[in-house]
Amino acid sequence: MGRVDWERVGTGRSGAEVRRSPDGTAYAKTGSGALRDEIVDERDRLEWLAGTDLPVAEVLDWADDGDTATLTLRALPGVPMSEVPASGVTSAVRSLGTFLRRLHTMSREGCPFERWLAVTVPLARVRVEEGVVDADDFDGERAGRSPQDLLDELVQQRPRAEELELDDLVVCHGDACLPNFLVDPGTGEVTGMVDVHRLGLADRHLDLALATRSMSDTSLNPHYGPEPAAALIAAYGLSADPWRVEFYRLLDEFF
Repeated sequence: MGRVDWERVGTGRSGAEVRRSPDGTAYAKTGSGALRDEIVDERDRLEWLAGTDLPVAEVLDWADDGDTATLTLRALPGVPMSEVPASGVTSAVRSLGTFLRRLHTMSREGCPFERWLAVTVPLARVRVEEGVVDADDFDGERAGRSPQDLLDELVQQRPRAEELELDDLVVCHGDACLPNFLVDPGTGEVTGMVDVHRLGLADRHLDLALATRSMSDTSLNPHYGPEPAAALIAAYGLSADPWRVEFYRLLDEFF
């Protein structure tokens, strides 16, 4: 699929290059090295999700030379939740809560992707050892601490979290921040989810922790805040364990 005339639309948070087709119907994501691995993971998950009723992008093309991969996707309708105007926040929040509950009630038996703590904590350790954890991007309450210090805290808390996750393992998005969910700007209904390279079986609190943190951070999402974050949990329909919410926010510092 030729992309000579495709417009570069910026670099995603992961660092991959993203380009848009001239007619706006498709996007291509390109990355090398570790970014290539994430793009491979995203393709695998999108192909699996294509067999479900969840709204995700269709894979149109795939190119991979072993170092650099390009994933071409059909564009989904809607706008990122982070771009919803203040007038649309209430309906969008309600819709995302319902959508996350729908995702989490999928049958976990057929999901081949693992993001539980036996997988993610060792990955966190490797990332600390490789020096790729960005300490400058830590949440405010952890600012100034070292990645090793946070890893020690994570490992100390892991046994309690692993015991609790046994009863709450579901299919999670894995990076449930607002830009990764698209909504209809008129109705607020969720029209799709993107950046699914971390999707897999995990404690449902992983998604709830990151979604509510994203909403609560008004420096990034000024139209939201603590009240919409609480409304998200209400729309989700199950209570959240505050201890696990904080634990999974800690875990996310490594990724």
